[in-house]
Amino acid sequence: MIRRYPSLFLLCFVVSGVAAAELSRYPSWLFLLAAIVMFVLGVLGVSRYRTFAAVVFGLAFFCFSGFHYALEVYDTGPNHISRFARSDQMYHIFGRVSDWPELKSSRTEVKVALDSIISDRTYQVSGAIMLRVGDTTTALQRNDRVELFGRIYPVVSRSGTDGFDYGRYLHLRGIFGVVYLPSLLHVRSDHSGSHGLFRQVDQLRRSITGSFARNLTPASAAVASGFLIGETRNISPEIYSRFRDSGTLHLLAVSGSNVAIVLLFIAYILRPFSLRRGRRAIVLFGVIFLFAALSYGDSSVTRASIMASLVILAGLLERKIDLNNIIAATALVILLFDPAQLFDVGFQLSFVTAWGLIFIVPRLGRLFAPIHRRPVYRYAIFPLMISLVAQICSAPLVAYHFQRVPLVSVVANLAIVPLVSLAVIGILILLVADLILPSLGLLVGSLLNVLMKSILWLLDIFGGDHVPVLQLSDWPVGWLLAIYALIFLIALAIRSRAARRAAIFASLIMANFALVSGIVSAFEVRHSRSVHLFGLPGGVGAVVRHFDSNEADLVITDIHRKEWEIDEVVVVPALRNLGIDRLHQIILMRADYGAIDDIVRLVATYQVETLFVAAFLENSARDLIDRRPDSGKAPSVKILVGGAPEPVLDGYCMSGSDLLLSFGSGRIRFVSGCQPDEEPPDSQQIPSAVVFGNRCSLPDDQIQLLFAAGYAQIVCARLDGFQSDSRIFDLSGLGNLTLFPTVSGITVCAE
Repeated sequence: MIRRYPSLFLLCFVVSGVAAAELSRYPSWLFLLAAIVMFVLGVLGVSRYRTFAAVVFGLAFFCFSGFHYALEVYDTGPNHISRFARSDQMYHIFGRVSDWPELKSSRTEVKVALDSIISDRTYQVSGAIMLRVGDTTTALQRNDRVELFGRIYPVVSRSGTDGFDYGRYLHLRGIFGVVYLPSLLHVRSDHSGSHGLFRQVDQLRRSITGSFARNLTPASAAVASGFLIGETRNISPEIYSRFRDSGTLHLLAVSGSNVAIVLLFIAYILRPFSLRRGRRAIVLFGVIFLFAALSYGDSSVTRASIMASLVILAGLLERKIDLNNIIAATALVILLFDPAQLFDVGFQLSFVTAWGLIFIVPRLGRLFAPIHRRPVYRYAIFPLMISLVAQICSAPLVAYHFQRVPLVSVVANLAIVPLVSLAVIGILILLVADLILPSLGLLVGSLLNVLMKSILWLLDIFGGDHVPVLQLSDWPVGWLLAIYALIFLIALAIRSRAARRAAIFASLIMANFALVSGIVSAFEVRHSRSVHLFGLPGGVGAVVRHFDSNEADLVITDIHRKEWEIDEVVVVPALRNLGIDRLHQIILMRADYGAIDDIVRLVATYQVETLFVAAFLENSARDLIDRRPDSGKAPSVKILVGGAPEPVLDGYCMSGSDLLLSFGSGRIRFVSGCQPDEEPPDSQQIPSAVVFGNRCSLPDDQIQLLFAAGYAQIVCARLDGFQSDSRIFDLSGLGNLTLFPTVSGITVCAE
């Protein structure tokens, strides 16, 4: 293996080193010391004990990758920005834009590598922050110097029920703080120069998107930018969701197929010039670099670009191309420079799918050896085989990370992927035609519009709410490894009788285990309820989920306006972490006028059916809803009526100005303020919990009265004063809290 697959051999050690560092969290100096020792031992033994030396060098790679990962992710040193991230401290911040800005619908996110900060004195710091500006702007570009004043909020790592941890995701990107600014008027910038590389690349990118805007319809132009350079900011949420639900979202991320099509197109253009192999390779290397820069250096295009460069280099050196070594070398290069990529979903999907294709497709192809030259194999069987194998190999990872698998993805990819490949070729022809003669670009664009509309029409068929999607609960790692082992066995079974027997036996075991697990989990889900609490500026948000589904209600007790969007910064990440993609109702008990707009924007984002508000908020809420451009899809607004206990909707009841949630014999009371308005629940409804939506100071006598009345837990948005009672929870210290009402009471899970 060492001689035949050296890249794969070293990759195993690098992956193991990164995983060991993540699991052990040993200090970086320990990994570095071990790497130096292993390297010296390898050098001493290379002349006499080559196999031993190869293994020792592999261990040196193991330790070095662990050292690099520790240094980048958790063992950051005393001058790292994570040591200074405090929401109550104002800093004078100096840094440099270190990545391409990401434009969202209502904000711009900019990664800034810091040089220094000033508070009481000047500190030289390392690490990066995420600068979130409350409007969409392209004024800042990569490599610009910036100076600003702001509070650095720490990035908190919390796992949601869908397994996605946004805080850890930012940590893996090297971001350990967040600064919120309403606009770029608060940022002083020094541009990198109008003639710099990044400026020229950005100008070329604007020229490309401008050509699409001139020659295509708005929807086609937005999708064309996504197909060619991964620019998705102008794609509407409806079209984007169609790609997601049909299992074709990968088409909007520049991948190996895009790079291959671009290189083949350029190579075809270069054919009349009769360039020598070396000069042609130099031109192709330049195209790869430029294309990667145009695509914002996205991780998917970086992987594809490295792989394409290795293939071109192997051909230039007249070396035999082994795809296993090419793929392994690509992963090795990426992980040596950025070891945190190992935990990136795109990285995992790319290499799992690539290895699945080169391992399984040749074995399946042997079954059709007699018809390899026939058109039916080339244009029907082989594309179907590629799509099927890719979906089978990627499905376990998709299910593990997203808990949903589109059931029509194989058919959708088989129908849409060939059209997208033709569209990419048409897009390149459009750019050349528009460059030669604008009227010729209009002609090509009119023809390309027909193809793009066909793709969008197919997306309407294979995407949307009517498409069946397999929803899954959070997968354990054991299931993921078992399924990949079964795929490996099935691939071997194509040619081996013993492997067929093992595959059948393993399938029976897994099927029966899954059946029993499904029955047990279904019973547990049928009897489960959860109320997930998280802090809001001035109050509390509660996600009320039924049957562990991806749909829920949202209760907000109090909310105060901030200079940043509360929905984008706090609420949407909380819902995403919980795997919630739909809200039925939002119940708003109290808010100031400036914060109601954030809730109305949240209503539009999740297409909420009904918004319940307190009577004094009705006019403000209706006014803000009517002002929105999508007011035609406005929800119904209903009033929370106070006074005597009155049902609001199923499971909810107003008592005075408090809201009661009932689940079986469990009951949760939301108090907007510091005092319950009515008497505590009667004896038939205990034990229960009370949630105070405001900062409160509870004296000991009031606490004892609440406990004596039947409340089993007390939750406060922020509690003034120290309370040692384990039944009292302070959200400002805990961050998140989940209540599970059961038949016998309420179980609390602090996160």
